[in-house]
Amino acid sequence: LTFREAKNGAEAAPDPTARRGDDDLNCVWRGTAMSNTAESVFSRRALLASGAAIVALPPVLPVHADVRGANQFVPKGEKEVNDFLKAQGFQPLPKVNGLSPLVQYIGAAPPANIDGSKAKQRSFKSTLLVRFLYPSGWLVETPTVTENGEAGKIAANNYQKGDSADFIAVSLPQGQELGALNKDFFKVFLGSQMTNDVYEDMKVKKLSKVTAADGTELVNIDFTYKLLTRAGFTVDRKGVASAMVASDSVVGLVLATTADRFKSLESDFRGCAESFRANAVNRPDFVGMTML
Repeated sequence: LTFREAKNGAEAAPDPTARRGDDDLNCVWRGTAMSNTAESVFSRRALLASGAAIVALPPVLPVHADVRGANQFVPKGEKEVNDFLKAQGFQPLPKVNGLSPLVQYIGAAPPANIDGSKAKQRSFKSTLLVRFLYPSGWLVETPTVTENGEAGKIAANNYQKGDSADFIAVSLPQGQELGALNKDFFKVFLGSQMTNDVYEDMKVKKLSKVTAADGTELVNIDFTYKLLTRAGFTVDRKGVASAMVASDSVVGLVLATTADRFKSLESDFRGCAESFRANAVNRPDFVGMTML
């Protein structure tokens, strides 16, 4: 009974609204409680699942990047290169208009393996400090060092014109000296930078054995060969080289271009060849073989 109806002594019908509201409230409360419980259970399960996933993840590994190893910080400018060479006890490179200096280490780390087990063997056993002049503006290649070892070569190229300057090395025949080596040996020496299927008719036109002003014994070489192209025709090429002995190897700088371009480049090529030197040195210090 409502208060007014009780007061008036009248019997009133029950008010269904008040009861239904309590039931609805209870239903809402129970629904909310169940929802919260479900969300709590789901949250706990999600947390456990995510935790298991995190545990199952592999550990984060450092990312390795290629570095230049011993050559990463070698000087490049003319003054800086010559100051560096003087500090190492070597003669500075000559100053020639139109030519730039290049100084590089090679052999500062074991040779990189080819297929996980094999490695290209070097003819020299010690680290070499190689330096020479090259025509300004050419692209330079340098050896790089990673956790796999040292790979690459020392070279400078003008790819657009087909001009090249490459450092090469072959074993010195046992019991022989540089001055005793003949044209047949130097044909093999010059061809060692190429595979047999890309050239033919290698000819050593001239060998000049000299002793440079700094006491270095050198052999200067004039040569020609034919380059075999994939298109099926040949290109006559001509060049000069300079060779010396270092770490029981005959090492040298080989410069080549097309026969048509040789005349215009000959003076620069000969200046580059005369500047070439390579000496066995102690392995230089550098920070690790990988960068994180």
